[in-house]
Amino acid sequence: MIWLILGALLAQYLVPAELEQMKWEIPGSPEDYPMAQLMRPILHCLFCFLPFIGAVIYAFMGTTDRYITRNFLSFFLMCTFILLLIYLLADFTDNMERLRNRGGDHAVMGALKFYGSQLPMILYQILPYTLMMGTMWCLSKLSGTCEITGMMQSGRSLLSLCRPIFIFGALVSVAYGIFGYHWAPNGMLYRQMYLKQEKRADGSPAQIFYQSDANSRHWVIEHPASIDNPGAPMKMLQIKQFDKSMTSIEKRYYAKEAIWDKEAATWTLYDVYVHEKNTEQIKPTDGVHHAELLCHFNEKPYQILSPGPGGRIESISTADLHEYITSGAGGKEDRYKRRTEWHVRIAKIFTCMVLVLLAIPSSVTFQRRGTMKGIGIAIILAALMLFLYRVFPALGEAGVIQAWISAWIPNVVYTIIAIYIFRKNLAHRSFREWLRARMKGEL
Repeated sequence: MIWLILGALLAQYLVPAELEQMKWEIPGSPEDYPMAQLMRPILHCLFCFLPFIGAVIYAFMGTTDRYITRNFLSFFLMCTFILLLIYLLADFTDNMERLRNRGGDHAVMGALKFYGSQLPMILYQILPYTLMMGTMWCLSKLSGTCEITGMMQSGRSLLSLCRPIFIFGALVSVAYGIFGYHWAPNGMLYRQMYLKQEKRADGSPAQIFYQSDANSRHWVIEHPASIDNPGAPMKMLQIKQFDKSMTSIEKRYYAKEAIWDKEAATWTLYDVYVHEKNTEQIKPTDGVHHAELLCHFNEKPYQILSPGPGGRIESISTADLHEYITSGAGGKEDRYKRRTEWHVRIAKIFTCMVLVLLAIPSSVTFQRRGTMKGIGIAIILAALMLFLYRVFPALGEAGVIQAWISAWIPNVVYTIIAIYIFRKNLAHRSFREWLRARMKGEL
């Protein structure tokens, strides 16, 4: 009940916040949002109740399964905390000067806010490996004290004993997938925007350019809003409306200030001069003057302030990747790249379980020898997996092999390796014998 109440309170905070954030990012009104984007608050809600789901499963477990679960979760959380702390300290050391310069008198609060936005991205990078390390630490401890042997003497197989690890590993995999859907890419995008946005001498944001190919518009903003406050007025801006071929200018807007209304999804331009058609005026004030002009532009502040297409693909959310792929827009190379990234994100969810499967036989021994040999091999294999996730997706992005094949090859290879290690390292019974017995109903 405690986890249910905490999950409900967290959902009550996160889901409305995500819906508000979507109003700043996604073109159009909430009624027009595609299903891929509407999945964001739904997945946030699911994330909030994952601890409750785990608590319900734990309540129906037996004594042995609860004991293994407590050991596994304690070691997994400890590994996650240690790696997270190391990452934060190393990153803070590298960016301390930038954070101090950008934060000014509020540098401490600015740094806390910055790293709060980075937590999903950091967890997305380390969770598969902390899951593997927590499994190895837990089972090597139980194996070293002969507790695994004693449990197996009761008639249970090793895989049956590790069932709680698989269950809670699957819940962690779900959380990992939720992080990768939008939270982690958004954290990467915020990082790019926060650390790389140019500043003037007085500390204000420098001039930015934004082109909307979908709406055939080009924005030039002399004094844009800051990343931390995208709803602030944009000052001294020029907007060019092109025809669909982007070759002829149909209208120009020279405005002193522009403010975005997120509820009405409209821009209001103040002290604006409008130039009709593709005429060359000597100065902006030659156009038709409006003290206030309401414009139904689809561009939103967060889009305008975000890096252009040259930004890292890791900063593009899975929903945006899906929309781009289904639209068929862009060149062939860009489509290959985004389709491969989309398949890689799905495959990496299952990578978490593959690494758990690899960790179990590597950390369990029934002989008078330590487990460090198996653990060392498992760590080396995990490092090599990072290499495979560089090589094969690169081939997919180049169009050499199919995108889905390039994404799933590492998982297939490591599943085969894990099964082989099961067969070789567990002297009590090979994987083939266990599977045959399972099919006959002996276990």
